[in-house]
Amino acid sequence: MYYKSIFTGILLIFSHLTLSQNWKVASNYITFKIKHAFGSTAEGNIGGFSGSIYFDTNQLTKTSMNASLEARTIDTGLGLRDKTLKGVKYFEVEKFPKILITSTKIEHGTKENEYIGSFDLTIKSTTKSIKIPFSFIKITNSGQFKASFQINRLDFDIGESSALLGDTVTIFVTLNTVAL
Repeated sequence: MYYKSIFTGILLIFSHLTLSQNWKVASNYITFKIKHAFGSTAEGNIGGFSGSIYFDTNQLTKTSMNASLEARTIDTGLGLRDKTLKGVKYFEVEKFPKILITSTKIEHGTKENEYIGSFDLTIKSTTKSIKIPFSFIKITNSGQFKASFQINRLDFDIGESSALLGDTVTIFVTLNTVAL
């Protein structure tokens, strides 16, 4: 009887791990690219990720994804550029320290493991609804979310129109997760 009870307990714990739809981000990579002067491309990354993910491929209406990034962590590898980006003309990190994103709706994409998310993205004092196509691959109790999307920086009052800097920013996101 004692061993049957232990075995049942182990099965319950194992089934919770394999059926769990709560995901903890174990590592993340968030990078960006934007056209810069004379056809070059400026690249960088941003860190300070924190968030929560409830993602159930069988019940997408119950999905909830929320995340924030620390604007002060913007890093292009050039100190002077980073200082400018963090200043009042661009991100104003002292006044607006967080970049926020919250899911509003998730739908199946056209292929297996592909989805289209509707999100509210807040940068500085501006919130815009955006659509982000992403993939999710699950292997036992781990998973990976990957996305690539574009935003117009001017929509979020990031700088001003310029012949030297493109308006469209391409953002790449990889979230490596484990089931909770």
